[in-house]
Amino acid sequence: MARRISARAKKIDTRTEEEQESSKKAWVTYGGPWGINIGGCVVAETAHILLATTPASLALAALGLAGTGAALSKLINHMDVKAKREKDVRYLHQVNSIATTAGITLGTVVGLEGATLGTWMLAGSGLCIANHLWSALHKKGAGEKADGKWAKLEAEIGLAKYELKEPKSNGKGTVVAQVEAKDGATADEFARRIPAMTSALKLGKGRVTHTVDDDDSSLITMRVQVADLLKEGTAWPGPSAFGAGFGDVPINIGVYEDGETLKLNLPGLLTDPQEVEGGGNVEHCIAQGTNGAGKTVGNGLIVTEASTRAEVSTIIINCSKFMQDYGHVRHAADMIITNEKDARRFFKQLHTVIKARGEYLAAKGLAKWKSGCGLNFLVIIGEEAADFADGDEYAKVLRTLRSTGGWFLSSIQRATHDQMDTTARSNHPAGMAYGLSDGAEAQYVLPPEAIDAGAFPGWGNRKPGYLYAAGMGIPEDRWAVTARTYNVDRPTLAAAVTAGMNVRTPMDATTAEAFGALWTNRTFYTTPLLEGDADGSGAFPQQPAAPATPAADTASEYDADEYEEDEDVEIDPDLLAKETEDLDEELRKILEADPEPGAYDHLSVETEIEAPAADAPVFQLPGAVADEDKLSPEDTRDAIFARLDSWVREGKDNFEPKELNDLWMRVNKKGARDWWNRLKKQLLDDGVIAKDESEEGYGSYDLIRSPLENGN
Repeated sequence: MARRISARAKKIDTRTEEEQESSKKAWVTYGGPWGINIGGCVVAETAHILLATTPASLALAALGLAGTGAALSKLINHMDVKAKREKDVRYLHQVNSIATTAGITLGTVVGLEGATLGTWMLAGSGLCIANHLWSALHKKGAGEKADGKWAKLEAEIGLAKYELKEPKSNGKGTVVAQVEAKDGATADEFARRIPAMTSALKLGKGRVTHTVDDDDSSLITMRVQVADLLKEGTAWPGPSAFGAGFGDVPINIGVYEDGETLKLNLPGLLTDPQEVEGGGNVEHCIAQGTNGAGKTVGNGLIVTEASTRAEVSTIIINCSKFMQDYGHVRHAADMIITNEKDARRFFKQLHTVIKARGEYLAAKGLAKWKSGCGLNFLVIIGEEAADFADGDEYAKVLRTLRSTGGWFLSSIQRATHDQMDTTARSNHPAGMAYGLSDGAEAQYVLPPEAIDAGAFPGWGNRKPGYLYAAGMGIPEDRWAVTARTYNVDRPTLAAAVTAGMNVRTPMDATTAEAFGALWTNRTFYTTPLLEGDADGSGAFPQQPAAPATPAADTASEYDADEYEEDEDVEIDPDLLAKETEDLDEELRKILEADPEPGAYDHLSVETEIEAPAADAPVFQLPGAVADEDKLSPEDTRDAIFARLDSWVREGKDNFEPKELNDLWMRVNKKGARDWWNRLKKQLLDDGVIAKDESEEGYGSYDLIRSPLENGN
């Protein structure tokens, strides 16, 4: 008998713990309302019998029951809110608590007899049945919803340790949910499951992104873009702040997929930041994207925005197809560079500009550019940056330009090491990643935070204008949110730039003077180039200024007395060999030329050469100068400076040393070549000339500015 009982008990206990727990919950869910309904009758009637003989006690009891019920309802609501339960659950709890309080209070006062008992049972039974129906239907719907989405993900891709909280839709195709990592789970593990999650939800790559709370690494904000609302694009609303200072408000160039405006803070500091950040730092930017991804349109919007503001000047470098890319907004640029040679010269000259601007700001007690300081902010757009991004001068400029009020945008198709110097790339804290053939290449321009959050612009040129943007005052939680530049046609931008010519501030004198011949000999435009226009219309080459009078102390900077005979001068052996080769070539040509053909045919090794006639010309090697034609070191230096100055005025920007041989070889000084090398070194140090780093220009020099200009 004992064995039978034990076996029966063992059979009963074969249920799993989950089944036993489910059974207990079912008893509470479905038996609880009936227990309260029936038990409430007994409690109410017992209280009525005990208190009915004492009216005062009955009244106090009724008040006590009503107050207790109200307090209980408030407590239940507070607990529901703290537990973040859904609104329908909170409403159900409130209805039940209020109904129970009202029933027991009424039953205690009047008792449960006849009609009162019938009303109680009918109302109570109705509430019990309503609770059963709600529990069954709500649990089924919630279970189906969870099983269809998050519960399925928990089971299939290992999200059991991540609790989903408060998913909210903005009504524009974006769902944002809070996810809490539990039991030692990390945000990094969650990030590794995002690709699988994206696939399970049948979404495109990059549609699920996440950010981690700075103060609590277990709190994750997951963002799911379930629909692409950028397909139709957004029309450009016009200049964001026509006539305002460039340091007043941010510029707008597009919209995010959730409808927010893409705003850029280029100067770092703004008088009205409008929900953008910056921290006072200018952040140079790389715009990377495959051909046709929309980079030039986005850059054109930036140029147009700048051209409709005050206290800003724009410089465009485009060595490939300037008119095709920027012809419609060409009149927005204060300076245009259209070939690689000028681009390299521009970066060399920019050091002088940065120095002059830095000295100006220092004289005003400023550590960095600010609105109203007297200098224009410089917006420099470098299109097809691969044409110039491998030069040392380019990398140096990026390090020093920011504090003096300058922002550089390097636009390139692939910012890989073979296209852009890695040091220069690291000096671009900001990035705009347009469509790429390989979305993983976004790591070259976007910060790790954006990549870790899920930014992946792998759509190539199939979505022109789509991009991710980071830095430039954009909050970090927006770095992995897809945006799209405004839709706008070329005539509209051209009209905005034309209108902006009435509010733009001319280039400040400090910067213009520091640019020297680059500024003096520049070409500027007053009209756009649109379809049907004659190419080149509206171009006005700036007339060269009158020759500057040398300052009184200019000559002393190159005084020959400063050079000692035994001073060591670094001489480039390759350059020296080239110059010697040039002299040998000239001598060979002279020897090969026969001014008297046949005059010496009668001579042989046995024949004695007759003495030259008294009036026969004397042969001299090239460079040999008669004593009466020699010049003092001071006069030789002045002659060289005058020639360099005339070249600058004429627009000549490159020369070979042999073009000055006829001058420096006239110096009346022992060791003429050493003297010339010392003078050349001084000109290099002072930024008057610079070595031509291009392959075809080996051994030649770029002429940066006139040596007769004041200052260095």
